[in-house]
Amino acid sequence: MKCTVASVLAGFVLMVGTASSAGAGAIHEFYPEDYDAHEHFATGEGFCVPWAGTFHEVRTGGYKLVLPPGGRDPGELHINGVINGLVELVPDNASLPTYSGTYREKVNGVVTESTNEGDVERVGQYRLRSTLTGTDGSTLALHLAGKVTINANGVATVSRDVFTCS
Repeated sequence: MKCTVASVLAGFVLMVGTASSAGAGAIHEFYPEDYDAHEHFATGEGFCVPWAGTFHEVRTGGYKLVLPPGGRDPGELHINGVINGLVELVPDNASLPTYSGTYREKVNGVVTESTNEGDVERVGQYRLRSTLTGTDGSTLALHLAGKVTINANGVATVSRDVFTCS
């Protein structure tokens, strides 16, 4: 998720630069996300499970960017998004349970000029919760939250992810 938020924030810096000189109305842009990937993990490296297997994630949704007229700062940009996802943990050993579940990720951020030197800071945060149900009836509760701040040079100055599983 962190890479997604960072990509959204960094990728829309151009919109701030070009849209801040646009007309008086709010500018709205929608950027869809459509993602389907598999990643194998070794024993001890998986999310919440000690065994080797494959992590499969499907994400659909998008991000809406709004450049409001008369924002707090010139060129202020708001980013809001909702991503619906499916997660599966499939063990290499077929005798172990496969876990699957859905989630809804909410992303929000704002880009503002925030320093006396006119440097632009981009801040984004996200949160995700999901309960994965195993083929044996057991459950895993996933919680992921994070924050990303990117300075005017495109360098992440804050990158914090908190992942818990129970």
